[in-house]
Amino acid sequence: MHTILSLVRRSAGLICIGAALSIPAARVLADDAPQADAFPDYESYIKLAGQAPFITGDSAAFAGRTGAPSNGWAGIEDLFYTKDLSNDTTLTVKGRALGGVDDYLASVSVENDKVGSIDAGYSRFRTFYDGVGGFFPLANTFETYQTQDLHVDRATVWFDAKLAKPGAPVFTVSYHNNQRTGMKDSTEWAPVINPNAVIVKGKLVGNAVPANTPYIGPNVMTLDEHRNTFDAGMVAALGNTTETLKATVDLINNNDGRDYVKYPNSRVIADPTVVVQDDQEATKTTSFRLVNQTETKLSDKLAVNVGLSYTHLSATDGGTWLTPTYNASANAVYAAETAANIYGNSKFDDYVGNISVEWSPTKDWLATVAWRDESSVVASDGSFTNTALVSTAKAVSPLYVTTSQEPTYSHYSEHVSTPEVSLQYQGMKSLTLYATFDDRIDNGQQHWVNPYAASAVTGNAAAVLQGAPIGNVFYQDADQNYKDVKFGANWNANALFTVRAEAYEKDHQNQFVGSNDLVGTASYGGLFATGYEFLGFKLSVILKPLPTLTFSTRYQPQSGTIHVTSNPLNGGLGGEITSGKARTQMISETVNWTPIPQVYVQANLNVVYSYIQTAYPVVVVSTTTYVPTPIDNANNNYVAGSALAGFVLDKKTDADVKINWLRADDYNGQIAAGGQPFGAGFAEQSYSAGLKHQFTPRLRGEARGGYLKRVDTTTGYFTNYKGPIAYVSLTFAL
Repeated sequence: MHTILSLVRRSAGLICIGAALSIPAARVLADDAPQADAFPDYESYIKLAGQAPFITGDSAAFAGRTGAPSNGWAGIEDLFYTKDLSNDTTLTVKGRALGGVDDYLASVSVENDKVGSIDAGYSRFRTFYDGVGGFFPLANTFETYQTQDLHVDRATVWFDAKLAKPGAPVFTVSYHNNQRTGMKDSTEWAPVINPNAVIVKGKLVGNAVPANTPYIGPNVMTLDEHRNTFDAGMVAALGNTTETLKATVDLINNNDGRDYVKYPNSRVIADPTVVVQDDQEATKTTSFRLVNQTETKLSDKLAVNVGLSYTHLSATDGGTWLTPTYNASANAVYAAETAANIYGNSKFDDYVGNISVEWSPTKDWLATVAWRDESSVVASDGSFTNTALVSTAKAVSPLYVTTSQEPTYSHYSEHVSTPEVSLQYQGMKSLTLYATFDDRIDNGQQHWVNPYAASAVTGNAAAVLQGAPIGNVFYQDADQNYKDVKFGANWNANALFTVRAEAYEKDHQNQFVGSNDLVGTASYGGLFATGYEFLGFKLSVILKPLPTLTFSTRYQPQSGTIHVTSNPLNGGLGGEITSGKARTQMISETVNWTPIPQVYVQANLNVVYSYIQTAYPVVVVSTTTYVPTPIDNANNNYVAGSALAGFVLDKKTDADVKINWLRADDYNGQIAAGGQPFGAGFAEQSYSAGLKHQFTPRLRGEARGGYLKRVDTTTGYFTNYKGPIAYVSLTFAL
């Protein structure tokens, strides 16, 4: 494989005229671009390809962004073989084997028009991640994991069989084995001692500015997940009725963990550098699901669909959570068991019924009324051990360890009703009007025992479990109400002008009410409610002033408020406050132009202005008076653009030129003076050109090359990368 990669590197610079766009947005552009060539489609073929980047900078960031390692890849990019074994039977083979990206596929299927089909195969691909934490701009501090080059492999083995004889019910069976293994970065970060803090003899001096502990240390997940799924189904047509039955058994066995370095490179005695094993968890789940769907067309104007499903799930959970902690009296670090000997057991039963009626009184009207009703019950119990070293310990010894046995129990029941109504009218020429409404009404009740209700002992004494006092038993009503409504119109005025317009409203509410009148004084708050209301509009216009020129314009504004209502007293009504304001403006333009049959041009521009305003910049930081930590606005503003031009050079040769760019400027480093700065700030661009040539009727070649560059403000420019990239491929007809 190293020989192949070396050959690709040496030859790519001589062969390539253009670039392979490695970033995902560029791949989409290439797939969507109009094709000016008329190269023959091979019924069976094999495609050999290789990619060689010449990247300088952060190779892990390059791999995570582009989905390919910086040392390149090569192999069989695509294999497709088909053959008619008889008049009714067809054999199809698909394959892929790419070294460097560990991307493999091997599948075989046999289909008979009078009997059915069999399909079996194996696939695997790798996803790359960058093991970095955050950036602290006030001290130019950037934290990374032990290795930045992380990846996760996803693999599937499957077998599908279908018995489909003409005029008879269709039976299907399948088995899928899915695996996910490897390491990836987490969205959580670990604490780091303030790099600007003044430390003398291992102790903090004064109040450092900022006073907070930055959470910029990387947090990495280790995954070992396995899932086996068995399916069996039947579809039968009985007159105007279609009956569908499906049974599924799902087996999950996951062993996952999360690790991070707490206070890396710390100079503080009380907060030494330690490795935290956070949430090392083993989960086993078994579930069974039975689905029945009946579709009946009573007449040309009326159809009824009825569905029922039942799901039963049982799960066990185990693991440990270790948090090493410094003890000043013992002058040592004790690996405290925040949660050890974890045991959990859960059972879940879910019942769903739905019915929908489609009525078309005339050819111009279509009305649909549907109702979905779901009831579920979850019961869980478990326990874990918690240990700590007493503050007066003279040494790390079992004599000074406090052990707590912490049992817990919870029960949750939920009933969800979802009415849906939709109406469509096509009585006007070239114009369709529609409206939909749905309301998800969720009424839930839960109660649980506080897990910290058990007694604790110090030393070698045996822990004695005690019944939880009444104040540790909690009841709560949890209700949700999600209303969504939209109105729209599709107008195909003529071949030159098309309009799509839609207005919508979302009103989502979540309410939690403690029921302490049931068990004395215990409740989880008298009232806590959150929600949001959004109004939005979607507009799409397609203008075709010339047969060879098309403009596609899309505009979507949305605005709303987020609110919180709370009252700790039972029966209290609380007062609603606006906790956030959100607004989004999205506009995009696509132009397709074919000035002559041998040339095509496509250009795209997307502009997004989106933010959620919270407290910032109202809250400020003071070095003398305590002020709450400021919360930065959640900004997601960016501009993305691309341009593509393709040319037919002759009957056997095509060429193209592409440009892509993406920019965001939402990073606010000043917030680090009192909080954690969020928001992305980066600039990304690529330039490329490519050539495709038909050497013989059975051999086609492609050569591409270009230049990529990314500058990342969010990470203090530590994850920048740039450089040329080359790609070559040969496709042989089989």
